[in-house]
Amino acid sequence: MALLEVRNLEVSYGPVNVLKGISFTIEKGQIITILGANGAGKTTTLRTISGLVEPEKGNIILEGQEIKGFEPDRIVRLGISHVPEGREVFPDLSVYKNLLMGAFINSDARVVAENLEMVYHYFPLLRDRSSQHAYTLSGGEQQMLVIGRALMSKPKLLLLDEPSLGLSPKLIKTIFGIVRRINEEESTTILLVEQNARMALEVAQHGYILEVGRMVMDDTTERLKQNEDVQEFYLGMQEHGIRGTRRWKKKKMWR
Repeated sequence: MALLEVRNLEVSYGPVNVLKGISFTIEKGQIITILGANGAGKTTTLRTISGLVEPEKGNIILEGQEIKGFEPDRIVRLGISHVPEGREVFPDLSVYKNLLMGAFINSDARVVAENLEMVYHYFPLLRDRSSQHAYTLSGGEQQMLVIGRALMSKPKLLLLDEPSLGLSPKLIKTIFGIVRRINEEESTTILLVEQNARMALEVAQHGYILEVGRMVMDDTTERLKQNEDVQEFYLGMQEHGIRGTRRWKKKKMWR
């Protein structure tokens, strides 16, 4: 049984149809990436899975259970944690209290303490900064904090939205290295939305290409890296600072 199945998902904001019947599957233990230009619907996909956006049509099935329409807190309790774009910390709370906010589903102090130690294992800097206010952290440190906060619920599925946004190349490499370790050591399944296509394709095993609300391709990341359209519109353009804003060649849009 797949960990998550998304079937024919449709989402609109007013008259604008943002997701136009997308479908994809995530198996346990995978890192999956969704690539696409700005406005393709990537963030909306994550927000819909985590219950922040209500779809018009389709199904979202977690381990055989339909979760479409569930409240976000119930979805967290079922095992999905969402790290949104933009490093949304609680600025006036300490790092420690920010992390505890991610543990709201656990009433067992022992479990909370174990999960906190797990977070500090991956992000030792957060232990060193535990008494500091979150607003005093650098951008990279805040990104570590929001990922750590999401891990406090020990999720089955971690949704990551643009974790590299605004970070230096060195920090991007560090963050993605930790993401890979979390996947390998904790068996945490990860769905990654990322504009840094080259890094996303390096860390993930399978990828989907989303264009203006439609899935136009899915394959292993090794095959996607060899695909000439991916090379031209995501990898080649990225080197010149242009990130996949052109249309794919129509003859290769659908598989």
